[in-house]
Amino acid sequence: MPHKRAKASVRKARQKEKDMPVSKDDAKIEDTPKGFSRLLRFKEMAIKRQQEKKEAKKNTDALTTKKNISIQPGERMKDFVQRVESEFQSDMIEAQKKSKPTSDRKKRNQETRKQKRAAKLQKELDLYGGRDFDDLKDNVKFGEVADAPPVLNKIPKARGRGKEMLEQKNKKALSIPDTTAKTAVLKKANGYESEEDENMKALKASHKRKIQNMSAAARIQLDNEREKVIEAYRAKKAKKMNDSVFN
Repeated sequence: MPHKRAKASVRKARQKEKDMPVSKDDAKIEDTPKGFSRLLRFKEMAIKRQQEKKEAKKNTDALTTKKNISIQPGERMKDFVQRVESEFQSDMIEAQKKSKPTSDRKKRNQETRKQKRAAKLQKELDLYGGRDFDDLKDNVKFGEVADAPPVLNKIPKARGRGKEMLEQKNKKALSIPDTTAKTAVLKKANGYESEEDENMKALKASHKRKIQNMSAAARIQLDNEREKVIEAYRAKKAKKMNDSVFN
């Protein structure tokens, strides 16, 4: 039976064989798992295929370099023409493609693509004035915290459509005969107002309307909350100033 234990004599003989030194005959016995040996065979076959492909490529390159266009002795003209056509078929196809002129439809498609690219570039120039915000850099130190929004001392430069709008406002201001009204319009037109500024104005107006429609108790509560926030901000700013002075 397969599950039956071997005799003591057999077990002793096996143990002696294990303790014996390795001989040349033992090298022939394979103890590697079947899966691992299969993987090794696959790898060897893949390497062999790669080498065969390389050799075949070398042979084809050598044949192409040694192509003989001249007619062989005893070769008929018909056989010679067939041989040349079969050998140089790929070269002939490439030459035909290169010599073939481009069709009108292809030319039109190329022109339309060029025009679309040019129109896209022109649109970007009109919108942004040829510049994006890639040239702007913000040097922030590690651990630096912004406690308040930045103070803008300069009006942003008008570019693109904003510049056109600004020029139109200035022209309108110059056309006004009254000097006081002209100066007022010019002062107003000197800045650059974008769509975001207009949206912010609309938002502020809506907030004002909401405050006007609020009850007295709600207004008092809102004012108290605003005062608390302002006091907390001032205390934080004073603490920061004191720390910077002592440090």
